[in-house]
Amino acid sequence: MKKKSLTVKVLLSMLLLAFVTSCYHEVGEKVIVPKRLLPEDSLVMVLTEIQLADGAITYKRISHKKVGDEKQKYYAVIYKKYNLTPELLKDNIDYYNTDPDEMVKIYDKVLARLSQLEAKINLEVKEKEKEKARQDSIRAALDTNIFVLKKMESSLKTDKTKTFIWQK
Repeated sequence: MKKKSLTVKVLLSMLLLAFVTSCYHEVGEKVIVPKRLLPEDSLVMVLTEIQLADGAITYKRISHKKVGDEKQKYYAVIYKKYNLTPELLKDNIDYYNTDPDEMVKIYDKVLARLSQLEAKINLEVKEKEKEKARQDSIRAALDTNIFVLKKMESSLKTDKTKTFIWQK
């Protein structure tokens, strides 16, 4: 009987310990607001440009082109454009990351903006392709006309006895 009592006490102690530790909530660090908090739309613009810069660098790497310190150069342009420092950007990202739902919304906007840019570029490429096809068509027609005129000219030179009568 003593064994059962001891076993029950041990089980109850373990359950109590599990219950107490499962309710334990660690208090995280205080949320620190950056010296200059970027509005959400500004952060979307900055993150969009960073994604574009990273994409350009990745493309160069895939193309086996030398990248060197281009990432720092791209980022320096972005920092200058938005009057940021790497630390200030990091502080803003850390701040917005304290609310994961808010950060998801921000990145959804970044993705939407990137999609808009992609659609705009695709449209421009299609328009340029159409214009090039039109110019190629005109060039081909001109080449054909020039060919026909040269043939006519050479036949006129070889047979000067023929006269042409133009009919109206």
